[in-house]
Amino acid sequence: MALSIGVALYSDATPYSREGNWACEYRGQPFSFSSASDLPGQTLWITNCDLQDLIEVGLNKNPKIAHHGYFRTRLNLMVQELGMRDMTPEQQCTLLAEVLGNAAAMARHHLGLAQHPIRGLAQGVGQVFGFTEPPRGSSVYKIAEQACQNYTSCERERRYEKADVFSFWMPRCDVAKSLLETPVPGNEGISVIPAHNLPDMGRNPASLVEWATENKVPLFARVKILGVEETVGKLMNYGSGASDVSGQGFGGAQYSARNQREWCALPELDMLVQSGDVHVLQVGHATGWQRSGLHVYEDRLAPVSYAYGLVAENLWYGITRRADATGSVSKSLSTAWIQAVDRMRCLQVAVRLHSIGMEVINYGNGRITVACPAAVRALIPQVALEERLFYPSSLEGLQPYKLRHEDPVHVLQHLLSKRDYSRIVQVDNALLRKMEVSRAA
Repeated sequence: MALSIGVALYSDATPYSREGNWACEYRGQPFSFSSASDLPGQTLWITNCDLQDLIEVGLNKNPKIAHHGYFRTRLNLMVQELGMRDMTPEQQCTLLAEVLGNAAAMARHHLGLAQHPIRGLAQGVGQVFGFTEPPRGSSVYKIAEQACQNYTSCERERRYEKADVFSFWMPRCDVAKSLLETPVPGNEGISVIPAHNLPDMGRNPASLVEWATENKVPLFARVKILGVEETVGKLMNYGSGASDVSGQGFGGAQYSARNQREWCALPELDMLVQSGDVHVLQVGHATGWQRSGLHVYEDRLAPVSYAYGLVAENLWYGITRRADATGSVSKSLSTAWIQAVDRMRCLQVAVRLHSIGMEVINYGNGRITVACPAAVRALIPQVALEERLFYPSSLEGLQPYKLRHEDPVHVLQHLLSKRDYSRIVQVDNALLRKMEVSRAA
């Protein structure tokens, strides 16, 4: 019999708490508990605890206890996205149990899983659909290791005392659909391309990017970054970050970074060429292209469903995990490529957010975290509309943009902004019923 799903919220978000803890099973009734031993064993409990805290008390070895990142997006971020901060812990765990229970059921139907993965949904996806990691110590592994980077912490030049700190996030279904349909490099090997076989002998990075893009070459380059445009440089924050900003180099002031990047995939090289002065030291290409075979569930309700959005995020993120029981992110060329596509998309949005006065803290995995000063707070809905982003409903007093009923992003943002939890769950339930019917057919 498959485990049920439940949410267990500790009052201080650590397993040491003994009072004020609440739990609720999927489609069950909330109840208080004092320790993990009080939680029914036939249920997989998603807690609001960090994995390190669970490790410290030994609960990470308990197959019925999961950490707050089980669905990749942490529970505290879901609370922010759904605007649940003013709800009681009892109310929070009840709503989260409904949303995450629906997400877990959708994942099982979509992926054909017999059981809920123990270590996390992305880990379960990786076990079945993840790409093979090259052998440790191999040249392919070393290049992949240096090219991998799943998110970027930005250099911060300001610290606002009164600012809203929150994350914009890209439509999860749209991101998943795009990344799952994008061919990624194979991991069997990588071959160095001699300079005489490259356009302009490899001396012109722009020509190299254009050639690789037009000819669909799964290209990786070892680079030395001589300078990057100031804003992009601060947001990319390579290595140890900025040493100084000086001179009148590429596009004006030049940002000097201590680069520890070495290798990068073509999508990242493309951004660097547009924004800086880059010297290409070596060029290699992977052995062809591959696909995961995964696709998002095609239905008009899918991009409106908050629960299915969580599933979609785990689909694309899951194929960057090792195809084994560890659940860790693989050091592979395919992972580096997917991460580069994701981070460069986030970077482009981060540049826009920075330009209107928001301080970008970090970005990656379809999310851009900012500190938004009061002076530009009113621009949040408009920039979200223009950049096709979601913003959390925890932000009070914002004037929402005009709703277009035919646009699923508009509809879900409207439901979030109104905190219309009953309709959010109704959409989830309706999509789940469709998935159940289609799987039974």
